[in-house]
Amino acid sequence: MSAAFQRRVFAPGEIVFHEGDPGDSLYVVEKGRVRIWRAHDGHDTVIGMVEEGGVFGEMAIFDRKPRMANASADMESTLMRMPASVLRESLYGADPLLRQLVQILIDNIRTMARRIDELEDMVEAAQKGDAPQN
Repeated sequence: MSAAFQRRVFAPGEIVFHEGDPGDSLYVVEKGRVRIWRAHDGHDTVIGMVEEGGVFGEMAIFDRKPRMANASADMESTLMRMPASVLRESLYGADPLLRQLVQILIDNIRTMARRIDELEDMVEAAQKGDAPQN
C-alpha cells in the first residue's frame, strides 16, 4: 500500500488544503506537525494538531463532502498523500456494518462542527450587544 502514497515536504505555514476543497486525498504525517484550523469572522480557531504518525483529511473521503477545515504545516513537515481512490477501494471491501459506523461518526463530527459555528456566532453577537432578548 505504501506505493499508493506520494511524499511531499511542506514549509512552515504552507497550506495543505483549504476548508471547502474537495476531499481528494488523506495525509499521514511522516515528519513534523500539521495544524487543523477554521477561519471564522477574521480569526482562526485551531481544532487540533496532527503529530508524526497521525492521519488527517480522511473525513471528506469517506462522505464525499468538502473539507470542513484548513490544514497547514506547523513546522517543516513531510507528508504522505494517499489518493481518495485508493482508500475508497479498501473501504468497499470492508464489512458494511463497519462502513456504516464510520459514516455515523463522520456525520456526528460534522454536526458538532456546525453547532460550534452557531455557538461562536451567538457569543460574538452577545459580545457586540446584538443578542436577541428573551
